[in-house]
Amino acid sequence: MSAKAIFYHYFRKARVEKGLSVREPSFPGLHVNELRSRRKEQIKLQLPSIADLTCTGQLSHFKLTVGQINNEFSDYMKTVHHYNASFISAWDPYLNSNGDIPNEENHSKLKNYLKSKYLLYFEAVATGVDHLGWYGGERPCFIIFNIPKYFSDRIADEFHQNTYVRVPNPIGFARLEVRQAVHKPYRALKDLWLSSLKGEAHEAALKLSPEILLQIMAVPEGEELHWLLPHRRDLNKPWPLTDPTGEKRAVGTEWDRLARIHKAITLEV
Repeated sequence: MSAKAIFYHYFRKARVEKGLSVREPSFPGLHVNELRSRRKEQIKLQLPSIADLTCTGQLSHFKLTVGQINNEFSDYMKTVHHYNASFISAWDPYLNSNGDIPNEENHSKLKNYLKSKYLLYFEAVATGVDHLGWYGGERPCFIIFNIPKYFSDRIADEFHQNTYVRVPNPIGFARLEVRQAVHKPYRALKDLWLSSLKGEAHEAALKLSPEILLQIMAVPEGEELHWLLPHRRDLNKPWPLTDPTGEKRAVGTEWDRLARIHKAITLEV
């Protein structure tokens, strides 16, 4: 455990002994910058190698990117006949850490829970975690194979997670599942985001309703202009797979782009 983690743990303990208040867990939900951070994370894991027929402990290494099809992992799932996979952590309930020690206890509880249900699971690590400062940019989690989505949702909810990652089929797309509402942005954060936009994009953002503004603030940075300036969308370049609400068959998505291309190819006037 890191020195900083030890400090936070015993700092809290000392406050309890003195009868002072200790920070309570935050309400369920996450902020737009935290949601954007989750959408940029990657997951590292090791799984028994397909070629390891002699049980020598040989492992295959994988690195999955959220929001993308991960071909090597897809090949693995197809070869060993896994139908789906869920990546669920027990750390940082509602993104509010109380130090490494409670996190490690929650991690052990989740591991024991998975054992008790006789599920097929392995250890994994989410990387690129930047919303908390003292975990070295990583968060332990588990990959759980071949469980239905409602069961994945239930596990994530029982361990107070705002989000988790699910690969719904062997094609290998790592989809971020959001389990709690996104909080309205702080005024200062909203102003900072608006100030980062220039010209036409800034003018468009000022005209948005609070609900639409919240949705666009949470999308990956590379998609901001796509949603702010729909008249500038290029049919020759890929569009986002989902709209800011997560809808797959909506205006502005890749599904919409392909439909427009089909019309451009076939329509006679």
